[in-house]
Amino acid sequence: MGIKVGITGPVGSIKSEALRKIISMLEKEGKLVHGVLFREVIENNKVRGYSLYDLYTKKKITFADISIFSRIKVDKIGVDTRLLEEFLIPSLKKAVEMADYIVIDEIGKLEGTTKNVQKAISETLESDKPLILTLHKKSRNPVLQEIKSLEGVRVFDLTPINRNILPFKVLRVLEGEEGS
Repeated sequence: MGIKVGITGPVGSIKSEALRKIISMLEKEGKLVHGVLFREVIENNKVRGYSLYDLYTKKKITFADISIFSRIKVDKIGVDTRLLEEFLIPSLKKAVEMADYIVIDEIGKLEGTTKNVQKAISETLESDKPLILTLHKKSRNPVLQEIKSLEGVRVFDLTPINRNILPFKVLRVLEGEEGS
């Protein structure tokens, strides 16, 4: 069973920066890292929407935007659920098929959108591949609580104090060099 690592921290933390550093370190070791990175779309210093970047295809989509009228929302921003499913589900399936390590960034924002997205994330979590997830620190989301309680999941709390050392610690855990 692959080691699963969660990185948590408050909103506005440097989770994405730490995640990019971990991905870079793994790739320098010749590992295939696939999955999705979550990004805010900023306009005039305000969040306008959210995008996903596929680490395998190098493609990016904006799946949530203030101009999208939808009853499905991420942080009060409308989600194009068809676009999200068409992008995310194949990306996760390809990661399970091909990757040495799978990344899902901001899992709490994605999994609540549709049943198909939730199923794809659950199936990815159940794979035997090592996973690196970023999670909201204070979320009461049942899926996040389930992830945090799974056996074998190590959750690291990212802080300004440990931000430089944490990627190295996560890498050691992923490579089985540090017990729980």
